[in-house]
Amino acid sequence: MKICLIVMLCLVAVSTLLFLIAYKRRLSWWFLNSTPQERIESLELHRFAILIPARNEGKTILPLLDSILKQTYDKELFDVYIVVKEPDDPTIEMIQKHPLKSNVFIDEKQQTKGHALDYALKRIMESHQKEYDGYFIIDADCVLDSMFLCEMNRAFSSGKDVYNSKLVVKNYLNQDKKANSWASYCNGLIWTLMSELGNRAKSDQGIVTMTLGTGLLIKGSLIEEWEGWPFQDTLTEDMELQRTCAIKRYKTEYVSYAICYVEESTSLHATNLRRNRWMTGVVDCDRLFDSEQRRGRKTKQDSLNFYAVHSLYYVYAYIGFLLIILISNFILGIVTSILGHPLAYGFYLISFFSFFLIYIGFFVMTIRCMVVDKKYLPMKRRTKIWIALTHPFYYMGYIGIMIKIFTFRKAKVWKTIQRVEFQESAFKQV
Repeated sequence: MKICLIVMLCLVAVSTLLFLIAYKRRLSWWFLNSTPQERIESLELHRFAILIPARNEGKTILPLLDSILKQTYDKELFDVYIVVKEPDDPTIEMIQKHPLKSNVFIDEKQQTKGHALDYALKRIMESHQKEYDGYFIIDADCVLDSMFLCEMNRAFSSGKDVYNSKLVVKNYLNQDKKANSWASYCNGLIWTLMSELGNRAKSDQGIVTMTLGTGLLIKGSLIEEWEGWPFQDTLTEDMELQRTCAIKRYKTEYVSYAICYVEESTSLHATNLRRNRWMTGVVDCDRLFDSEQRRGRKTKQDSLNFYAVHSLYYVYAYIGFLLIILISNFILGIVTSILGHPLAYGFYLISFFSFFLIYIGFFVMTIRCMVVDKKYLPMKRRTKIWIALTHPFYYMGYIGIMIKIFTFRKAKVWKTIQRVEFQESAFKQV
């Protein structure tokens, strides 16, 4: 029994060391944002198309249209296109009554956001061939900072192919207390993790960024090359785009000065639906693109891009191993307790320590997110303490999600997510 206990301790120590070695580059990206991002100085003005998938969005889209109307960028240099699914969608009437001039497409066959984008882009190119320098993709539940288009236009002069904006949770900035909950606070931190603790460092080093599907700008020549939107095989068209950028060596950039405010549901159930949908799409993308990306690793940059896309699997493996240690030692603790063996508490201790390692990793990540994006996390101190302590448990929810995804392969179904109604008067930008 004593030898078994020592072996378990060694396994935990060795697995932790191996994980830190394998994951050290990703961890270093958490700390490479201590200085402001360099801003491109350019007076060149570009012409853009703004695409808004708005299937059954209702009043949710109105704050976005208001924010587009308030853009400081020249109104003559961008056009707005909105795509819905049903001809009797009440969103259409709201759009028509809004002072912002926009064009509406009705795609009754769409099943996912990718289908809607493809339909709209094909219609646009039929009548506006090579007219737009770039295409924005903005989800209907977002709100844009008034300088958003100006900042993205400035960055566009760098000549990259795909641009990510900075995503900030708009719930945090809403004066209505009903707009925030434990679920929205917790899930909102993921945007900081992917943007400032990920995309910022990757962009600075020329590594493919995580091309999140809203607040996204794509070079017009790419859209013309694709003849629409080819990413329609999973529930996460943005992750398909990221894998394609890595394989085709498209250049990506993260623009920290362009702020796109995104919505988080206040319901834990709705948040879990979104997490399930997103992670299912991520795993499906890996199944579709993994072999091609592996074969295409010919340069150091290719290897870095491969690492950026697949580094999460080190986390999956490490946490999965710790869970095995946790459960096996807990069972050994019960058995040895029944037998009256004095080493029972040692097995319980290893089980607890395995859990603690998972918790402390998520806790450190939470604290780093709060420090880096404190300007955009206007919580009261006691709320921050509560979220810091409990967010690791929320993040552990991904463990069950990933076990289910890896175990059961279900048909791809797009489920509507509950929306939060935001009063414009209650929304205050930073």
